[in-house]
Amino acid sequence: MADKKMTCHQIDLNDAEHAMLDRVRRAKGLDTIADTVVWLAKARLRKGVENITGRRRGPRLVASGGKSK
Repeated sequence: MADKKMTCHQIDLNDAEHAMLDRVRRAKGLDTIADTVVWLAKARLRKGVENITGRRRGPRLVASGGKSK
């Protein structure tokens, strides 16, 4: 799940933080704690953007109203 373009940072976790991340990892079906940290960061960013813009996702292309000929 981790993007190959992202830089790598080490985060030191205490036992309680590691246990919490492991619970989230299992609940979301993620492979690693690193994937869990990325998922949580992206989820928080999405929620922050939603609070600012009032929209859940970014702009989308609007499909035309009829069938193509």
